[in-house]
Amino acid sequence: MAMDKITAFSRIPFFSQLPRPLIDKLLAVSGNQRIGKGSILFREGEHAHFVYALVEGSVSLVTGPGCEETIADFINAGDIVLIPPALLGLPYMVTGTAVTDLLVIMIPADEFRNMAITELAFSFATNLMLANHWRLLLRHLTQTKTRDADTRLVQFLIDSAGATAGAARFSLPGSKKDLAKHLGIAPGTLSRSLKRLAGL
Repeated sequence: MAMDKITAFSRIPFFSQLPRPLIDKLLAVSGNQRIGKGSILFREGEHAHFVYALVEGSVSLVTGPGCEETIADFINAGDIVLIPPALLGLPYMVTGTAVTDLLVIMIPADEFRNMAITELAFSFATNLMLANHWRLLLRHLTQTKTRDADTRLVQFLIDSAGATAGAARFSLPGSKKDLAKHLGIAPGTLSRSLKRLAGL
């Protein structure tokens, strides 16, 4: 079923911080698009033509050659995919792959950049999002460098559960192979970690 742009925009927290005239301006230049699982949104080395806001689905950010590729992160519904290339006019450093079927809002990169330059409220909201992304990136790097496989997995599961107490249910953002790539461990190591945790 088709979703109108106003409803799609309402599902992205970033836009809820903006005054209505800025939302109307974004609505005028943006479009919604459905993208199938496994599709490539952008490739490493390409320049950003759009900023993608994820209304539905999940995207993996992949880097590295072939069998050595690593998943730097998963971007989930409600978030915006990689603002820096659009702001800086530089190539993507990763490839964006649809882990599931997606519904995205596509904002032309030039329009996004111009609004970040000329509109204070838009610039402030963008700064808050980038600051949050930086904290998450630094946390992931710290865990990858200093913690063993079991500890990395436990922290990922806690972060994904979204609950502070009691039982929680959630779906992995990709396959177990994808999760292993994201955590920087071998698939076999991940399987053994899951079995150890299941026995606790």
